[in-house]
Amino acid sequence: MTLAKCKENFIALLDEPDNHVIALSGRWGTGKSYLWREVQEASADEKVKDAVYVSLFGLARIADLKFKVVQGVLPKLKAGGALAETITKGYVGAKRVLKSFHAGFSAIDELELIAVPWLLKDRFIAIDDIERKHQNLSIDEILGFIDDSVQNHGCRILLILNSDQLEDKKLWELLREKVIDQELRLDTSLSEAFDIAARLTSTAYAAQIKPAVEACHITNIRIVRKIIRVVNRLLADRGQLPSDVLTRVIPSATLLSAIYYKGLEDGPTFDFVLDSQPFAQRMLAEERKKLGEEETPEDKARERWLLLLDKLEILGTDEFEILVVDYLKSGLIEGAAVGRIIARYLAEDRELATRTRAKKFWERSIWHPEVTETELLEELRGMLPDVGLLDMYTVTSLHDQAMSLEAGGDLGQKLVDGWMAAFRKRHPAGQEPDLDLNFNHFGRPLHPDIAAEMQAMLARKQSGATLLEVCRTVRDGHGWGRRERTFMQSVSPADYETTIIATTGSDLKLLLLQSMDFLKNTNLYGTDFGGSGQSFLEACRRIVAREQGSRIAKLIYNVFRDAGIETQLTPADDTSPTGAGSGG
Repeated sequence: MTLAKCKENFIALLDEPDNHVIALSGRWGTGKSYLWREVQEASADEKVKDAVYVSLFGLARIADLKFKVVQGVLPKLKAGGALAETITKGYVGAKRVLKSFHAGFSAIDELELIAVPWLLKDRFIAIDDIERKHQNLSIDEILGFIDDSVQNHGCRILLILNSDQLEDKKLWELLREKVIDQELRLDTSLSEAFDIAARLTSTAYAAQIKPAVEACHITNIRIVRKIIRVVNRLLADRGQLPSDVLTRVIPSATLLSAIYYKGLEDGPTFDFVLDSQPFAQRMLAEERKKLGEEETPEDKARERWLLLLDKLEILGTDEFEILVVDYLKSGLIEGAAVGRIIARYLAEDRELATRTRAKKFWERSIWHPEVTETELLEELRGMLPDVGLLDMYTVTSLHDQAMSLEAGGDLGQKLVDGWMAAFRKRHPAGQEPDLDLNFNHFGRPLHPDIAAEMQAMLARKQSGATLLEVCRTVRDGHGWGRRERTFMQSVSPADYETTIIATTGSDLKLLLLQSMDFLKNTNLYGTDFGGSGQSFLEACRRIVAREQGSRIAKLIYNVFRDAGIETQLTPADDTSPTGAGSGG
């Protein structure tokens, strides 16, 4: 029964005086005590409004329960007197005052014998945490207290307990059989649990935290409040953040907090989330299925966890998630580190938006058959300007999806070409990213052109050579070896273009003339240097076409003219003038 429905029925049960003992059960942290306080405050029944609340947590004797009742009643008395005032201070004070009245009062048991009967008269008592009582406090004693309070003192009793934490199920059955008149089970909905938590612990990020909490299926209000505090702390003093940044950080913080505070049933581990590459893990699972491998319990668990990551739209993890885990474990937060990460996310806001668009495209292409292929192609075409902001595996997937659509072949290749052009611009020669030799150790699908580009980059970095060094080595008559061959076989037009633009003087002269030798004497260099001569030609074509009339364009034209092959600067299918001129 949801909280709203339970509240309605709860009020109705309280309005019936014949319901002497009412039980309110449900899972831990789902708002039972919250519901009771809410109903109590709004009640028109003075006895309900003036009820005494007692927790059995850790109580080992029935005398302790009675004394707690006394403590709860005394502040409600209009005139407590000296005795009442002293009793509220605890056992020691109570014993001392009783001894002053009569030497025979030596223990708290005598206190309850005298005080409880007249203090309990016609009281409403709420007894919470029955399942957390001390093992020495027997259920028979509790039943006896309840029966005595109802039968002899005209009391009404509310029992509040966490049914999912009852180790002794017979205890609950006995309570039901012997004393309970009516029982309500509270099953707080996900939305109700979050709304209560957000009222108790305010946050500016409720719109983002709520769907993440609901995706994790958390109804424990205490845990939801802890999650809210974690997000509030992480984003403290960050001001108004774009929705894409909040969508990036809040689901991860919510999931990791839920793991730490044990708010998930059969949830993932920290390690799974921190090492998570959902797309790669899904591809591996698909490959295992194709090979006919039997699915293990671990595989099934990973599949459930991947579905959770999908619901949370967590596409991958980085240092932010590591920082959150460190904070959860230590309680210490590195504000400066969070600031740097948020600043980077802000700078990458466009990238985050592009990733979100790719994610939504995949969802629409798979789960929305009503979307036409024409509409899907338009969505893909709209990603072309920002395709360089995606990772190589996502671009490969988008290419494959385009190829599966009618008339999508050209668009698929444009996505790959656009990504490679952006990658080369972002990482020119000498500024390549650090990439492990086994960077694709998951064996994820990768477009052949992108794979070749990555391998070429790795070869260049591994060789440690440069174009200028190779040209100088060959010109000086030292020949070439494995290092030079490895490097030249991986040289791309973009590498040549970047090097030519960045080089001047005698180094530029060496570079252009020796590279012309590579181009003209393919019989000498071709086997060892691969397509480096063609890469040189293509780079020169690009420079001449792009920088028509410039001095560098004229210089290149003159070098080709002197070699007698200036016509090669214009591709066969391009008859437009280069504009390099005949100057010089």
